[in-house]
Amino acid sequence: MSDLSKLKQLSDLKYHKSEQALAKVRDRETALRSELKRLQGLAHETHCQPAVDAELRAIGGDIIWLKWLAANQRRVSIELAQVLAQKEVLLVRFRKDNGKKSVAQRLVSQEALKFEAERKRKRLDQIMDMAQTRLGDRDQ
Repeated sequence: MSDLSKLKQLSDLKYHKSEQALAKVRDRETALRSELKRLQGLAHETHCQPAVDAELRAIGGDIIWLKWLAANQRRVSIELAQVLAQKEVLLVRFRKDNGKKSVAQRLVSQEALKFEAERKRKRLDQIMDMAQTRLGDRDQ
């Protein structure tokens, strides 16, 4: 295995590793966004409740509920912000690994083309030598 093939294999592995890490973070981001949307929906429902729930309001149940929702929304928002920051770092690494993978692939392709051209040139030289030898034998 040539050095370029090893380089390509290594760059492919690094690319797939960064791709998997990014996928995990994206999955976590999706889950957090979904949870945040659910909590926001619950808060909206609470604010839109009719006055028949006066018993809950009388004992402060709605306030306790809204505080719990706000605390959870804040917690999920903070975690989402952390995940988004992590995602940015991983995106930089992913782009870099993708570039390395692309360059390694191009180098391997160029090496293969160069090798094939060299093989064809050698074969043509052999044919030319054989032709010259035969012509030399005829002339004698």
